[in-house]
Order: sequence, then structure tokens, then C-alpha cells
Amino acid sequence: MLNGQIAHSYLENSCTLLIPRPPAANQSLKSSQPVAAAAASSSTAEEHGQGSAAGVGVAGEGGAEAVHVDRIRNCDIFVDSHDLYFYADVKLYKFHSRRTFDLRELKTLLIKYNTAEKHYQICLRCLPLTAGAQEGSGGGGGGVGSGDAAKPKSGRKDYIATFLHLPTLADGTSALLPDKEPLVQEWKLKRITDQCQLQLDGNERTYKLTNHFGYGYASKYSGPLDTSELDKATCRVSEPHRMSPIQRRQERVVDEMKRFSREQYKMNFVELQVPSGHQNPLRYKPKIYETSMTQEQAHLLHNISRDQAREQQPFDILHQNEIDCGLISILLAICYDVRTTNNEATCESGWTRSILCPLYCYFEQFDNYRDVLVSFLRRMITYPLYRNFELGRQCVRDAIEVLKGGRNWLINQLLLTHQQFAGGEPSRDSFNSYYLEDYIRYVTSPSACSDEHLRLLARNLKNVLMDVNKRHLGLGVTEIETELIKELMQEMHMETGSEGSSPQQQGHADDDLDLDNDASGQEDETTTDDDSVITDSFDSMDMDMRLIENEIVYEDDEEDEEDEDEDEDGADDDDDDSSSSTTTSSEAEGNSVIEQCSNSETAASISTSTK
Repeated sequence: MLNGQIAHSYLENSCTLLIPRPPAANQSLKSSQPVAAAAASSSTAEEHGQGSAAGVGVAGEGGAEAVHVDRIRNCDIFVDSHDLYFYADVKLYKFHSRRTFDLRELKTLLIKYNTAEKHYQICLRCLPLTAGAQEGSGGGGGGVGSGDAAKPKSGRKDYIATFLHLPTLADGTSALLPDKEPLVQEWKLKRITDQCQLQLDGNERTYKLTNHFGYGYASKYSGPLDTSELDKATCRVSEPHRMSPIQRRQERVVDEMKRFSREQYKMNFVELQVPSGHQNPLRYKPKIYETSMTQEQAHLLHNISRDQAREQQPFDILHQNEIDCGLISILLAICYDVRTTNNEATCESGWTRSILCPLYCYFEQFDNYRDVLVSFLRRMITYPLYRNFELGRQCVRDAIEVLKGGRNWLINQLLLTHQQFAGGEPSRDSFNSYYLEDYIRYVTSPSACSDEHLRLLARNLKNVLMDVNKRHLGLGVTEIETELIKELMQEMHMETGSEGSSPQQQGHADDDLDLDNDASGQEDETTTDDDSVITDSFDSMDMDMRLIENEIVYEDDEEDEEDEDEDEDGADDDDDDSSSSTTTSSEAEGNSVIEQCSNSETAASISTSTK
């Protein structure tokens, strides 16, 4: 599925689009089955001759090529207020308009096909410009297409670019579109294929558009699936021949948005919930150069490789790119399962390797590595046990290392996946028939897939990995992480505040035990003052005289005084090292100080009265 360019022009409140017809598909496609009743009625329609197919990729043989009406009307159309997606047989065309399409009264859309110019023509109504808006003020609004016809300098810029061997305006716009334009939310596009009619060269007869698309390895399969062999729990598309690749992708994106869990992603963002006794997947180091093949796998490889009817043949650039992207998608799912299980297959490995690969679940077709990486990362943080973005990037790095020099490891894992799909419950043997067996033949064929070709895939995948970030996933991952960080900071502040208040609360509790009447926590200050008073009393002569005169009072408590002296010595030691003192000793010391002070005051009052 390749992206094509759309030429467009604005005239008053209408936008005219010219969409070139894609090149003929590879003749190796298995499309011999009829195209239902509507297509059968069109097979008797008049055929129009075309010129030589030179310069149109892989076209017909020799001279004029007959135009098959069934292939021309094999289209699928999606539209939004500013975007239009037009899938014509094997190619996807995207257009982004700076004007807003008027879709309120869009009941029937007429599509004209010019057999001489080999293009489709669509005319869409636009809403009137608002006051103060200019026709050419939306710089870069041409989207994926040629320059805007309303711009007088676009032709001159293209001429200068061609003379200086620079990228044209269309190429530059296409390259800068992802950065300057917001990402198109494809799941919001409305399918209007059933509201469209096709008209050939202005004839009165019109045709309805049909849906008969290829799927599987290199899109070489067609017709209905055998639903008895289909794992309906994993595969969400039961009729891929009736759904265009853009519709399959739309179904996948919607399902991922429904199944994505914010709370589960938060849990795995902080720390992977690894069960006890298992190794952290982020620390696992795959051994791609240490592999061995069992006798059962060798026998399976022999049976698959001997099928000469499906021997690998050179493909055109469209299907070759689709094959390579599909191989990377399968490999990424394998790398995740190997890393999370420490290369020890479990009963869930078959499900993991199938649910993470959009080829199996939606028969999706890819034409660029970026879409492959984005789809894998989206599914990796949506379905399996460990949903961590960095873990997904690590799986991509593992795939790069495998493509660099792990062909034997890759073949071994493809055979293991084949066994898991065939022997698992429920059976996923249909995935083997439509994908894995062909990919095993492809990887084991040095002529079709050389070591240099795999290393080229590794370099391209590494370059794309540097450009893919969380924003491209379209699931609000960055906002979720920011929200989680704020929650964690609030919890840290609350814990810090509780820890700061805990010593005061402990001091209050000790004071309540020492003196019930003192609830303000001032007993420690009183104790400290008493200590200073006692020290001063021993230094003054008056206090000594008072103690001598009242010696009789202390005769009964001589033993207590010795204990109190020891406690005072212990209190001094505790002052030197307060951190090692306990609550019990501090209470005893406080009580002894209080009793001594009270006795000294009593003795002083008696001596005063005697005098």
C-alpha cells in the first residue's frame, strides 16, 4: 500500500481532485474468483483501449492494455472535513485540504474516470470562506499532493527546484507534513464508498464501487476465508477481501483505543510488575547467535521448502516493500515474546506473537517502517502483560540485531511460531497458511532475501526508530505520564509533611505520659531548667548550708540519692550521646530531677521558718 499524490485546484466553493490510476497489480495474484453479482454485471460493459504501458511499473504485455472495469471500480473512499483518503485497488492516496469540505448535503458523489488521461476526477463542495480569510493563506495546505493551483509562484518554484536538482514543492510538502500538520485521526474518517458512483468518459451509464481486495503474503490471496480455521478471538477481520487496507487499519486503531488502559500503563511506567522468581525483561540479553534446530523443526522446514509451486519470485517494488514491512512486524512480536519469557516459550506465547502482529489480527498491509513501529508500540502497551514504552523500544533494538546477522535465529523462531500456531488451542493454523509458510520460504531463500538485504532493513529500521516518539502513538501517553508524575510528587510531599510532624507528635506522647496536666509539650524545657538549677545550687554556699541543715530529711532516702547520682551521671552521658538514649531512661531521669527539686524547695522553706 503506497501513498500517492493528488493534484487539486480550487474554484470558488469547489475543490477538484485528479487522482492517477495506480499501476497494474502483479499478475501472480490469486484473483481468479468472481467479484460477486455487481461485478459480474459490469464484466459485459464496454472496454476502452489504452496506450502503451511503458513507464507504469509492471503493466500489461506489449501493446495496448485493456481496461478492466472491475479493477477501476475497486475503490474505497473515506472523507472528513479536511481530509480525503482514496484507495484505488493497490494504492492509497491522501489529500489534506486547507478549505473545509461541505459534507452536509453529500448524498451521492460522482467519480469520473478518464481512460485517455488514466485518472479519477472528484469534485467536492467547500464551505464559503469566512470574513478576512484568504484563499492562499493556508501555507502548506496542499497536503499530500502537488502545489496549490491558486498559488502563482508554485510553478516557478518547481521549475527552479528541477533546474537545481532539488526536491519539488510536492516532495517538500510531503516530507514536512508530519511536523507542520496535525496527525490525522483516521478513525474519525467517514466511509462514503456506498454513496459513490463511477462514470467512464462521460457516458450516461454509472457503476457502483466494489470491494475486492487482496490480503495475506504480498496480497496474493483473495476470496473469502475459511472461517472454521480462523481464530475469531484474535483475528478481528473475518472478510478481508471485502475490506480495503485503509478500512482494516481503521478497525485496528479503533479497537486499540477501546482496549487501552490508562491505569495499567501507569503501573508499568513506574516499574514492571515482574512476578517473583522471574527476570526483569528490560535486563534480558538475547542470544541470537546461539541457536539450534530440533529434528521436528528440521522436518517442518523441509516440508515447507519443497513446495516448488510457491517458489519465491521477484516482486515489484510495491509488493517487495509490503513483504519487508510484514517481516519486520512478525519479527517485533517474536522479539517481545522472547524477551518477556527469557526465550522459554509458554502456553501464552502463541497468543502473544499473534496479538502483537497486525498482519494476523487484521490482515493489515504496511508500506513504510514507521507505521510498522507505531502499530507495534501501540499494541505492546495495550494488550500483553508488560506495557512499557521503553520495553517496546528495546524489542525494536533486538529486531535490528537479528536482521544484522541472526538469520538462523530468525528461521528457528519462525518455525517455532508455526508450531505454536498449529498446535495451540484455539488453532491459528490459518496464519501459517496466509503468512508464515511464505515468509519461511522467503527468509530461507538466499536469492530472494540475501544477507545484504536484511542488513539494509536493519539500517532503515534503526533510522526510523530515532524519529518515532510517544506522540506518534496517538494514545495520549505523554499526558498520562505527566499526570502520573504529578500524582507521585503530591504523594511525596504528603509523606514529607507527615515525617516532619511525627517527632513533635512523639514528644507530645512522652510528655503526656510524664505529666498529664501538661499538654503543651513544655516538660522538656522544665527539665532542662531544673538541671541548671541543681547545678547552680551545688555551686552556691547557701544551697550547701541548706542541704546540711536539712540532712535529716534526706537520711531516709540515702539509697535513692545514690541512685539519683547514678542517674545524673547517666543523664550527663545521655546528653553527650542523646541519639542512643531510650524513652524509659529519659522518663526516669526526669522524675528524679523533679523529686530532688521539690525536696530542696521543702528544705529551704523549713529552714526559713526556723529562723
